[in-house]
Amino acid sequence: MTHKELIDQVSANLFKQSGKLESRRSWLAMRSYLEQLDSEQLKSMLKDQG
Repeated sequence: MTHKELIDQVSANLFKQSGKLESRRSWLAMRSYLEQLDSEQLKSMLKDQG
């Protein structure tokens, strides 16, 4: 999985768990944060969500 695909997967899972549609601003802030993480950190988040 590419870094971008990991970010997409983690962000989709986070919003699915919250059960509500977040504002675009919140979504962009979260994406910005996730982009700063390395692939191993993102994979770890996916594992924890699963």
